[in-house]
Amino acid sequence: MGTGKLDRDGNGPGSRMNIYRDLSDLFVEEGFVVIRYDKRGTHRSSGDFNSAGLSDLVDDAVSVTEYVKSLPYVDAGKVVICGHSEGAMVATLLSEKEDVAGLMLLGGAATCLKDALRYQSRLVGEQSEEKKGIAGAILRRMASQDKTDARQDELFERCLSTGEDTIRFQGVKMSAKWVREHLSYTSDDYAGMLKAFGKPILAVTGTADLSADYSSLDSIKGVPAVTCYAPEGVNHILREIDDDNSVMKVKKQYLRLSARPIHPGTKETMVGWLSQFSGRCRGPVMRRVRSW
Repeated sequence: MGTGKLDRDGNGPGSRMNIYRDLSDLFVEEGFVVIRYDKRGTHRSSGDFNSAGLSDLVDDAVSVTEYVKSLPYVDAGKVVICGHSEGAMVATLLSEKEDVAGLMLLGGAATCLKDALRYQSRLVGEQSEEKKGIAGAILRRMASQDKTDARQDELFERCLSTGEDTIRFQGVKMSAKWVREHLSYTSDDYAGMLKAFGKPILAVTGTADLSADYSSLDSIKGVPAVTCYAPEGVNHILREIDDDNSVMKVKKQYLRLSARPIHPGTKETMVGWLSQFSGRCRGPVMRRVRSW
């Protein structure tokens, strides 16, 4: 799953989208065993979310993968990892530690956290410049690209200058370890790992994604075994937009569009890519998720 404290379904307080449940249902319909889990320190998982680093999230994903391989009805040599948003980074790093058959990376392939944040701040800056009237003036004063970048730089510096696992930044307790470890990877690093993977990869980022820049797919296009897909007008939760795609209204957009099906072209692409693994899971199909 992506950043934050959404549960295994993709839901949190005031945010019921079910994106991961929808993806799970899609994969089950194609005959796959599907395992999801709550991130460390959230919902039904133990541990401390605020002190967990990127390496801890990867180690947890590796542990889940090892558990999956131990199941009698799963072929241990034919496990596919699906990662969304930050999960695409976690899945990429996992591929260097655990032998898996394929990677499905949604809304975040070949992108590091810093570049994703810079992309988001650029969009905020551009849209604030386009906003007219008093609302636009207030927005530009509070959320210009320069000010957003400066806040990010302050956060990066705070985290890099301490060896502590946690800090308080602007009144919020958060994991300095997580930020430090993310900053140790560049987008080129992730692209390099994907190029070296040598097994099937599906990388999907829509052109209307406000969290990840679909142009990052250019760095892995043409790589053998890599399929890149940038569906027109599709957002971060894999739905086709029907509005002006404002950064300021994106949460409302997600909640509204999450009630609609996954974009048909994206669904067709995922199903087509998964067909190369068809028939590789033995035994009963699991329709209930497992806690971790």
